[in-house]
Amino acid sequence: MEISIFEKLQELSIQAPDNFGGGIVSMFIFQDSLAYVLPIRPKNKIFIFDLNGNKVIEEIELDQNFIDYPSGIQVISNDSIFISEDKIPIIYLISSAGEVLNSYNLYREDLWEMPIEDFSNFALFYGLGRTFVYVPSRNSFFFPLKQVDLWYFIKRKKDFPTFGEYSLDLQNFTGLYGKYPGIYSATENHLLPFYLSHPVMEVVKDRVIFSFRLDPLLYIYDLDGNYLGEKCASMPEFELGKPLEFSMEDYDSEGINSYNVKNSYFGSFFYVKEKDQYVRIFLECVQDAEGNCQSKKVYALIFDRSLDLIAVKLLPSEYDRDFYTFQIGFKSGFLSKSSTKISDDVFSLNEYFELD
Repeated sequence: MEISIFEKLQELSIQAPDNFGGGIVSMFIFQDSLAYVLPIRPKNKIFIFDLNGNKVIEEIELDQNFIDYPSGIQVISNDSIFISEDKIPIIYLISSAGEVLNSYNLYREDLWEMPIEDFSNFALFYGLGRTFVYVPSRNSFFFPLKQVDLWYFIKRKKDFPTFGEYSLDLQNFTGLYGKYPGIYSATENHLLPFYLSHPVMEVVKDRVIFSFRLDPLLYIYDLDGNYLGEKCASMPEFELGKPLEFSMEDYDSEGINSYNVKNSYFGSFFYVKEKDQYVRIFLECVQDAEGNCQSKKVYALIFDRSLDLIAVKLLPSEYDRDFYTFQIGFKSGFLSKSSTKISDDVFSLNEYFELD
């Protein structure tokens, strides 16, 4: 398939308030115009941006007696907002004034059998994709089951479930589903950085779709956890990075810290509602003679509703080797954030790309 370059680029030119840290923990676009943003700092506020008016319109202060480090957000109405906690699997329902209206504790001591004691089954860690998704028709939360230390469990990780459903009516889990695929469940002593260790989940209509960062396939389930199949969602030209080797005696800290500047991997995966299409981001490491990234190229793989690949487009810039990415579906395209470890002082989610 021929790779083309994005031509339609708009700058939103949003100016963030001085107290807004540019790093984004999670974001939800409500009514196709209002971006509810959880920043890395301050961690006790939600910032609401008017994407049509290109400005911040409100700040909601979170009650830190309950919410210590928010990791995910979904807006149900103007006065009903779900917020998840990063380290402990709890989801809070809050009002537009930040008042805690209800809470849902998802922690269970032995949600599934763990081979070693004193490990929690999962947490609602933030990362690319949705930390959780509330599905009104079932009055349930769906969420990826992000194991705290997946690579530690060399022999058992293949048995760990991938996602769960929690019923608000029953105040309990109704199912644990899926398996980790490919290198994520292999019996070899694999190791990856934490941000590449878990799937990106998208829930659209009656399907739950998973994109793993170092796996070319997409994995598809229905809402009852039945496995519907997989789709190839890559290109022969795209070479993914290889996992490191896990060892308790000789932990590869250098490999973990330098992985981002030596390897290519998939990034965000999301739905574009107005086009009824899906986008998967690929970050290509443009290597020098020593195998280090000189720069990064960012591609958008575009899929139809059946998850068949219909186009591959290259974002028009080459990015710094330390580039980290964040994209989210918006209108008939997506918003894209360009950032590095030292460039997160401004709200830079200002690039908008339209799908043709």
